[in-house]
Amino acid sequence: MNLLFIPKVFPRASVIGGPILIHHRIKNLSKMGHQITVLAPAASGEDIEDKSLEPYCEEIILVDCPRGRTSQEIRELSAKLGRPPFFVSGDGGYDPNLDETFRSLLQRYSYDAIIAEYSMMGQYLEGAKEIIPRRSMTIISVHECYTQAFRQRASKGEPIAEETIEALFQYEFQMYRSVDHILSLTREDMEILLRLEPGLRGKTAVVPHGVDTEFYTPPPEKSWETKNILFLGNFQHPPNVDAVQNFMTHCWGMISSQVPDAIFHAIGFSPPPELLSLRSDHVIVREGGAHADVRQTYWDSDLFVAPIELGGGFRGKMLEALACGLPIVSTSLAAFGIEPVNGKEMFVTDNYEQFTQYTIRLLTDVRLRKAMSGKARALGERFDHKNAAKKLNETIEAYHRQE
Repeated sequence: MNLLFIPKVFPRASVIGGPILIHHRIKNLSKMGHQITVLAPAASGEDIEDKSLEPYCEEIILVDCPRGRTSQEIRELSAKLGRPPFFVSGDGGYDPNLDETFRSLLQRYSYDAIIAEYSMMGQYLEGAKEIIPRRSMTIISVHECYTQAFRQRASKGEPIAEETIEALFQYEFQMYRSVDHILSLTREDMEILLRLEPGLRGKTAVVPHGVDTEFYTPPPEKSWETKNILFLGNFQHPPNVDAVQNFMTHCWGMISSQVPDAIFHAIGFSPPPELLSLRSDHVIVREGGAHADVRQTYWDSDLFVAPIELGGGFRGKMLEALACGLPIVSTSLAAFGIEPVNGKEMFVTDNYEQFTQYTIRLLTDVRLRKAMSGKARALGERFDHKNAAKKLNETIEAYHRQE
């Protein structure tokens, strides 16, 4: 089949998080025999120079993305398009050049499926619904429900007006109703979508995150003498900044008191000033991006913490940590989609006193850490990216069998 992917971020192999999920999807669908075109924004010279997807694609079309809009420009474009400001600003916001290129592709080529990766990109499908051929299956892959995310942020005290959330809800779910199929990364995320819009029942499927377990296989020799705690994420994404702040506020004081040689590493894209200000001899906050460097960072760590309270979707960093054999202490939200055996494959709690004690136990009990390391690796292998791609392939083929 001919497939067109429209991701929010160009999914080169050296980008962590959601983009690597898309990279694996494309790679594995190509190996199954599909012909794939990628239309994506180019955010940097690295995107333009990257060749990691070329072996798996018929064509890769990169479009220079906007470098930022003023508040006035955002208001004017939002009014012109009839979309909330969120959809025309920020990461992946509306780009008329990408829209024009997408419409041009629809006139020149026939696609069996068009997949918008991240809900932000669903606006191109919704906006062009009148000219998309009926035989082209339209899909929005929901990495995060924006309405749910905004409500979470408001519940934590962020000054977001209810009118803003309502306008976001109306347009977001207008997009979902306009396409043929919705993918969610976890069962929990699918249930959120169906609770907010029961009419989506019957057009949703769970296609989970995947991880390259072979790539992340840890070296056979590992030092168990260190006490390195790791959190890794893209700090341009507010839930990751919030997670580090949660750990520092609720956990770090007791941990550093009882395990004085513990070191906390918060590593990821663009750490903001509020995180950089936390740095000390035992709190390392730094930029991290290249995949090989991140892999070594996992291997050098002793456990992974995920004190995440905001957002949704499937967190690729959790699967990467599992594939590296790292014991994990996690909130229930961060563990969505994994469904671990609590206390054996990882520790899951929303109580920060327990979170702290689990972390201390792992730091001070090497036998427990070794045992959970093996179970973590086995759990990660259940989510190998090949299995996730097979599920997406089955969803597309089932749709076309019904047509």
